[in-house]
Amino acid sequence: MRASGRLGWLGGAAVAFAATAVLAVTVSRGGPAHVALTSTQQPGGAHGASGAAQCAASRLRISLGTSAGASVSTLEFTNVSGTACALSGYPAVAAYGAGGAQIGNAAGRDTSVAARRIVLDPGATAHAAVVASVSAGSCRPVAATGLRVVPPGQSAARYIRHAMPACAVAGQQAPVFLHVRAVQPGSGGPAGDTGTAPAEALRGS
Repeated sequence: MRASGRLGWLGGAAVAFAATAVLAVTVSRGGPAHVALTSTQQPGGAHGASGAAQCAASRLRISLGTSAGASVSTLEFTNVSGTACALSGYPAVAAYGAGGAQIGNAAGRDTSVAARRIVLDPGATAHAAVVASVSAGSCRPVAATGLRVVPPGQSAARYIRHAMPACAVAGQQAPVFLHVRAVQPGSGGPAGDTGTAPAEALRGS
């Protein structure tokens, strides 16, 4: 009886070990589909391995997408590298003028959409909206040449040519006339005018 009980226990342990091994193999081949963030605007684009590294500026093409007049612009971040990378949070945005000099205060954060971690496959795009609100008076409206953009978590800037009104006054008492929303999956619209930094800005970077 004891020998039969011991054999039965060993048999049960072997079955449990085999089931555990099968489960381990299944998990190692990839988690369930709901773990990955998938864009409904761009199926198969903004998703991938959850362990992807943050997108470096050198791995991104930053362009201007949809613009609703002079008040709302869409920045598009496209992964031009050969591997997936991640974006999360808010890009740093400011208007610039002749010579690459910043105009007014840098953009504040518009929290109307939730920040989320987006994994971009090669060739996939994410976007962030920039809202401008320029009024007369103490704002001192001027014409800006474009936008200076730093991807989330990075320090290298890209310059996008986009003529727009801006507030020349800067400082704590000056209005924040630009607000940027968190990066979202998918493209914000058709590609627009893009450009590199003016020579003066490149020398100062």
